[in-house]
Amino acid sequence: MKKYLTIILTTLALAACSSNPSMKEMTVRMGDTDSIQITDMRSITRNGALTAQVTIQNDSKSNLVAYRFKWLGQNGMTVADEEAWKPVTIGKGQTTVIMGIAPTPDATDFRFELNQYK
Repeated sequence: MKKYLTIILTTLALAACSSNPSMKEMTVRMGDTDSIQITDMRSITRNGALTAQVTIQNDSKSNLVAYRFKWLGQNGMTVADEEAWKPVTIGKGQTTVIMGIAPTPDATDFRFELNQYK
C-alpha cells in the first residue's frame, strides 16, 4: 500500500512541476533573432505588481532588436493592452538585462516577445 501511495504522490509532484513553462515556451520570436540567446528569466511580485527580468545575450555581430512583454492573468488571458516595441542594441558578446513591470496587479504571468528591429 505504501508503495502505491508513493508512486501516486511522485506522479502528482512531477505533473505539478511540469506545468511551469520553459524559457523557450515563454518567448515569442519574430524576424531574424536567432543570434540572441535568452539566458535567464525571473519574476517576482513587488508591491502587488509582477516584475519580470529577462537576460539576453548576443552571440553574433552587433544587433538591433526590439522587445516587449505580454502580461497574462491567472487564466492565461491577456490583462493589459499590447505594449509598444522597445528597441535595444546589443553588441557582439554583450549580455543585457531587461526589466518589465506589469501595468496591473491582475498580471500573474508574462511572455517575452523579441523582434528584429526594422
